[in-house]
Amino acid sequence: MNIGILDYNACNISSVYYSIYRLGYDPKIIKNSKELKDIDKLIIPGVGAAKNCIDYLNQNGLFNEIQKFLASQKPILGICMGFQIFATNLHEHGLSQGLGLIDAEIIPFKKTNLFNIGWQNVEINKKNKIFRYIENNNSFYFCHSHYLKFNNKKDEEECVGISKFGTLVPSLVIKENFMGMQFHPEKSQKNGSNLIKYFLNWSPK
Repeated sequence: MNIGILDYNACNISSVYYSIYRLGYDPKIIKNSKELKDIDKLIIPGVGAAKNCIDYLNQNGLFNEIQKFLASQKPILGICMGFQIFATNLHEHGLSQGLGLIDAEIIPFKKTNLFNIGWQNVEINKKNKIFRYIENNNSFYFCHSHYLKFNNKKDEEECVGISKFGTLVPSLVIKENFMGMQFHPEKSQKNGSNLIKYFLNWSPK
């Protein structure tokens, strides 16, 4: 299995790489669109501002290639910013158009310059089989200033994990062949490692 980690100049590459390497895999760092063609599972990490991220993806031909990868039904894991770019619109440093898989807006917390940094509990739907991969507690590490707000009930039903930070924050979304995590599994110790393992073994529908 060929696992790719997308490097789009706004990523936390090394910690994601080693979290997968420790599980016995040797992922490939993807720096251009051509390298995506040989990848079976794609991981899109993320740290940084939304507009810079979307601009970089468009300018380097990666935006369309991610759309093609998504359409191929191959599994994608989006982490933090790599999760948010799959929304309809992102409102950070101006308006940016996302990939649109999830009908939602990425908006700031109500208090100016408020960041959700640190450990937060995530309430995961016990009916979803991913719940079995959580041990002892449901705490995960977050680092973000914007969050996903759904535009309709249909996509809201794809949310299987939610946290609270002044408001409800969709934190784990599984839709079709996409899995999105607002938290950082690569920094979330055993529970995070278990969810990465789940993704690597995951075969959507």
